[in-house]
Amino acid sequence: MGKGTGTARSCTGCLKWSVLHGRTVCFGCEHWQYNNRERGVCPRCRHEAHLGRDGLCKPCLQAIRAEDDAEWALRVPGARPRPLQLTVGSWRHYATRAVPIVQSQSNERWVSVDWKTKLNRQRAVEQDHSALLEPQVWGQLPLFPMARALTRDTGRALATRRLPRWEAAETVLNELTTRRRASRDWRSRVAEMVRIALALRAAEGTELTCEQLLRSLPKLADVVCEVFQGAGLLAGRSALELRLASRSCGDCGAWMAEGASAGFLCDPCRDWRRCRHYQPGRCVRCGREGLALGAGHCRACHPYRAEGQTTFGGQQLVIDLPADPDGPNCPPPGGAPVPDLAQVPAQALCADQDELFTMRRNWSPVLARLNGLALADVPLSEAASALVEDFAGMRRDLTETGLRKNVRTLTFLVHWLGVTGAFSERDVYDLAQMDGHLAAKPVCQFLRTRGLLVDDPDLHRDRDLAWIDRVLATLPHRVAEEVRAWADVLRTQGPREGEPRSWESIRSYLTHLRPVLTAWAQAGMTSLREATADHLQDALDALDGASRRQLTIALRSLFKALKRERLVFRDLARGLPVGDLTGLPRPVPSDVVASLLDHATTAFARLAIALAAVHAIPASEIRTALAADLNLSRGTLVLRRGMRRHTLYLEEFTHRLASDWLTYRHRRWPTSVNPHLLVTQRTALDPDHPAVARITMQLSSVLPKGRTLDRLRQDRILEEAFATGDPLKLMRLFGITEDTAMRYVTAAYPERTGKLPR
Repeated sequence: MGKGTGTARSCTGCLKWSVLHGRTVCFGCEHWQYNNRERGVCPRCRHEAHLGRDGLCKPCLQAIRAEDDAEWALRVPGARPRPLQLTVGSWRHYATRAVPIVQSQSNERWVSVDWKTKLNRQRAVEQDHSALLEPQVWGQLPLFPMARALTRDTGRALATRRLPRWEAAETVLNELTTRRRASRDWRSRVAEMVRIALALRAAEGTELTCEQLLRSLPKLADVVCEVFQGAGLLAGRSALELRLASRSCGDCGAWMAEGASAGFLCDPCRDWRRCRHYQPGRCVRCGREGLALGAGHCRACHPYRAEGQTTFGGQQLVIDLPADPDGPNCPPPGGAPVPDLAQVPAQALCADQDELFTMRRNWSPVLARLNGLALADVPLSEAASALVEDFAGMRRDLTETGLRKNVRTLTFLVHWLGVTGAFSERDVYDLAQMDGHLAAKPVCQFLRTRGLLVDDPDLHRDRDLAWIDRVLATLPHRVAEEVRAWADVLRTQGPREGEPRSWESIRSYLTHLRPVLTAWAQAGMTSLREATADHLQDALDALDGASRRQLTIALRSLFKALKRERLVFRDLARGLPVGDLTGLPRPVPSDVVASLLDHATTAFARLAIALAAVHAIPASEIRTALAADLNLSRGTLVLRRGMRRHTLYLEEFTHRLASDWLTYRHRRWPTSVNPHLLVTQRTALDPDHPAVARITMQLSSVLPKGRTLDRLRQDRILEEAFATGDPLKLMRLFGITEDTAMRYVTAAYPERTGKLPR
């Protein structure tokens, strides 16, 4: 607050913070009350106080004079007074002013020369308005943190002050002077900076001073930092962190290793200053002030002078490592052994330190060290152990093997990286890929719920989109751009208005186009503008059946989109005949259908076979059916088909199988919140709630080779077509389109349509 001694509190008159020295009002309010004896209620702030000539109290009158309340003072209708701001008052004690010592000698008035010097220095400090670093309460946080401007005048003003811990710092300074064989002048200059640093420590109220705070010293900051470290006044770090941490040089900006002593300059910059006798100036290239110059350039800009770069255009990042004549790096001072970084966890090397270069980790040395240890023998901190135990408690529903894989992965991560910061998702997946007994996805999901995971966008891309990008990377640049434009058209407009195509559908098209595009690229085609009708016809002549039909559909879609975007001159595939589906559904032998349920041993397989063989539900809809859409009390199952809904009425057999499956699911995974009707060990407890995989439906249903759930569906529809021959009934019963219903009726009764099968 102000200079002098006293307690800082608020004035009862103006409410500003000031040093009152036992009084209740500040000197300004005391003078105001002496000149204005009348008390009353101020019309602006509504407080009782001493009023002036305008009928206002002192704070309100000052606010109006400062034009903060001009509208209210001018009686503007509807204007309200603004609230008063918090102010801090300073008070200068007269005892702190230097008074000349006048003596009489031989009837003449004579002033001591020493006192004249002290007076001039004191007046210089007062004219410069430099802070005198008054001591504050120890351990108290500052209300208004401000940058300090420290000069040598500040040191002169502190020449007679008694500073705490000066004796300990002076002892270290004497030892440093003796070890360096420095002069008395050097010692006095360092002592002056040390006293400023001690006063700065008292003004901040901190027992241990951080290195960043010492950067505000006018000079010799690195030496003062070394003195504070020896006196135990520096907020230090562990020996391993001090040896391996790095920071930038104050002159050239190079990243340097700290070594055993603290400092803000690298060794080359210290030598540069010593050779130039440190005559500070302004560099003609970078324009920075206070640097030792050589031919007008600082040490960082001096190499660019020979190349003729006289204007500042940036500097190259430099890493200054202490080099040994006989080896790449010198050993740590003090004879300490060089730590093996492959054996030291990363949390011990760079705790709470930002990364300079982000690189993918190589987990091979870590796994080679930890694979031979039991999980109980892996050293973990208390916070890391609590995190692992919490994760194990949440995954109790997993099998013993799955639980062990997940816990093992998280244990290795927290041992090596610690729990002070967030984990990179890429690190988790890289670690899991190194060993088949590790799992990445459950660990990432757990860390994401705790806010301890940094997502990697590349790992969350659609897998079909990633496949398309890999295919386009193998094509010529121009062809790849044209195919990508076709994909963008399909993504924005589908067969119906407002219905974009999925990446899965585009991948299906590109699967048939890929061999053709690759063959054209190998023949020297660099753009689809070079394609002719003969190219398309030759590609189709090499195929037949369903492959030819699918390629024709893909080519027509491709060239139609390119013509729409004006990337080709003519739609070459417009006249290509697609053809109709000539194949007719064929029934599955009855003995095969009857034996499927007998061989199915799980409730999952029996329900999947029943839904396909009895109710003719496609395998894709069985995978995505929701448990909330199954109503056992009414015996219905609602299927979601886009904007439409199809309701199945379950007969007794399917109803019993559905009830058995739900009972097994709730008993096996009681905490599962996956909304899908069918779940597996992998999907039941997955927080992403995925559907069952396609291959899982085939394997779990215990179907014989060559049989699929869709074949069972076709057999069921064909059987109903033989029984009724009514396409409308097929449409109502199975929710199929009229074209599909007519195909099955034609297969059952070809004579009714006049079309005989070939």
